[in-house]
Amino acid sequence: MSGTVDLTTSVVICAYTERRWYDLVEAVDSVREQSVPPGEIIVCIDGNPDLAERAAAEFVGVSVIENTGKRGLSGARNTAIDLAKGEVIAFLDDDAVAARDWLEQLLLGYRDARVLAVGGAARPEWPAGHRPELLPGELDWVVGCTYIGQPTEDTEVRNLMGCNMSFRREAFQLAGRFAEDLGRVGRTPLGCEETELCIRLRQASPGSVILFRPDAVVGHRVTPDRLTWSYLRRRGWGEGISKAQVSRTVGADAALATERDYLRKVIPAGLIRELARGRVSGALALGTVVSATAAGYLRGAVAGQRLRIRPSLPRLVHGPIHVSTVDASGAPAELSVPPRTVGTYRAAQVLVRDGRRTLDVVLLPVRDGTVRLDPVNRGAVDSPPCPAFDRPLISVVIPTAHRKQQAVASVRAALQAGYPKLEILVVDNFPPEPAGDAWLRAEVEALGARYLVEPSKGVSVARNSGARASSGELIAFVDENISVEPGWFDAVSEEFATDPSVGCVTALVLPASLETDAEVLFERLKGYSHTVQRQRLNRETAREDPLYPLSMARYGPGSCTTWRRDTFERLGGFDPLLGPGTPAMAGEDLDLFVRLARAGGTVVYTPHAVARHTHRADWLELREQMRGYGVGLSSMLVRSVLRQPVVVFSILRRVPRGLSRLASRTPELPLSDRAARARLRQLRRDERYGMIEGPLALARSWVARPRGQTGGDTPSAKPRQSG
Repeated sequence: MSGTVDLTTSVVICAYTERRWYDLVEAVDSVREQSVPPGEIIVCIDGNPDLAERAAAEFVGVSVIENTGKRGLSGARNTAIDLAKGEVIAFLDDDAVAARDWLEQLLLGYRDARVLAVGGAARPEWPAGHRPELLPGELDWVVGCTYIGQPTEDTEVRNLMGCNMSFRREAFQLAGRFAEDLGRVGRTPLGCEETELCIRLRQASPGSVILFRPDAVVGHRVTPDRLTWSYLRRRGWGEGISKAQVSRTVGADAALATERDYLRKVIPAGLIRELARGRVSGALALGTVVSATAAGYLRGAVAGQRLRIRPSLPRLVHGPIHVSTVDASGAPAELSVPPRTVGTYRAAQVLVRDGRRTLDVVLLPVRDGTVRLDPVNRGAVDSPPCPAFDRPLISVVIPTAHRKQQAVASVRAALQAGYPKLEILVVDNFPPEPAGDAWLRAEVEALGARYLVEPSKGVSVARNSGARASSGELIAFVDENISVEPGWFDAVSEEFATDPSVGCVTALVLPASLETDAEVLFERLKGYSHTVQRQRLNRETAREDPLYPLSMARYGPGSCTTWRRDTFERLGGFDPLLGPGTPAMAGEDLDLFVRLARAGGTVVYTPHAVARHTHRADWLELREQMRGYGVGLSSMLVRSVLRQPVVVFSILRRVPRGLSRLASRTPELPLSDRAARARLRQLRRDERYGMIEGPLALARSWVARPRGQTGGDTPSAKPRQSG
């Protein structure tokens, strides 16, 4: 064993009834005796305070917690996920006993970095010590075990079994938590919550792998009450209803792909065998379960308008949300949250760092003015040491139009980032006076930065002009409403120094504040903090992503990126027909990413370069911004086709998946929160209406374009330098 086998682990066992007390004791003991000991064992009790008290008293060295989410297995698992500290979180049922090398075998599956989830086999432990004739091997899934038809060697699968599964922590950041409207509640035989999560994970990260390892074994106890005709009918019925719910969330093709093969191949083979051997009860059981499942599916489909699944995404509740940063090595057990003049903070978004390396971004509840920091990841970041290198000169281009004070704050933040070789250029775009803004010029030059005037309107023109006037080997574009944090330039330049093929580096951009509902809604819909895992994106690494290169926008905005100068100039810079300040309103950053990808270039996303973005705090401004994103997206797509007509086929192939992903990213809120749900729907409508306006907006951009610029070319007009 080596490498990723050394990942820190948390093992979660959920329980709800004292009737299984001795089963729970055996489950905990089996985890304690693993050949690779877990970093922690978490027992989460669902809706049974007496059981929680008993477990806390008797399980020494085990974290015993109570479910704080919705009642049920999914809520209990989500509660444990929020508190788990391991890089890998494994789940074991309370009536299952893990083989001594169970955890070791699961961890071996993570040797491949693409693997985000690993599960294993569950062998039934029958009440009488042998298989009853009532239950053929094809139906072992009914009692939560591996069934005939599943792989017998390491295989990539659609989903894992709930009693024996594990996930990288990153998986929950990508796909969210278990859907709390799915899964078992008490003895109700519903399920499919792990199926739905695994499908969501593959949709959120198309190149990822979910691995089944039959050598990772648990024994799953089967009680006599599960070997009755009534249980078979109820279990099939519940499975059908659950599958119908999953189909509505992730699509029938994804939800039923494995089941179609099961019905076509596995069930007919089982029926023939059972009848050939004269086992009528086994054949009847196969027919009973399949029929009950089909009936449950139809019932769930008919009731579809009344039943909703709300995937438990990493929750951003309504504002206000406190925004904070802690250093893992010196973080206290609790974080004090300052009081507000009006209202109180309900949650805190905490950036967890180890010096200048990012470990995690977590959302934690605020109770009585404090935040418990127990759940934060305090482990060392997996980042190889960077060899010594000469820091290159970085030119920082900050375009500004209306928010002059924010531009000055952005300059100050860049100077305070601790990088010794900076050249900062503030480009005043389309100022009212030809000579520019006297106040801004004085403030910028007092800080030692350069002040330029770009008379042609548009952020793309301003950025291109600033780049042309700069002299650095690297060009960092930082918008006026973004402030970089200490270490930002070091983290960025390190990526360029260690890999000469990198043409662009993007950063982790977090909100500067989440005080208003508009800021929170923007963060949920368009926030840039998708992952704290470093990503290297090019044709090779993203070949399995059906949205590539359009998906590159997920890894940071163009308003906070750094480019290698020769790469930027070879691509012709930002397209003046796109972006804020033009009728197209947006799309210039994605357009440049796409052109880089089609040229065979490489983008690296580093979470260690952290910046803060000031979101729109006003509801009407946010609506206009969302419309602008829609206008910019369709304008960018049309512009790509006009440049190179053959790409229309590539775009058309990606449109259905893109629309599906757009819809899946819409955050769900409780049904009772009608106002918030209405606002979310309005924002999505604004974005869709904007997409309809895009082609006409692009035409207006063409008519209003700066003289001599046709888009995607380095501007010929030189900016004017003040003074």
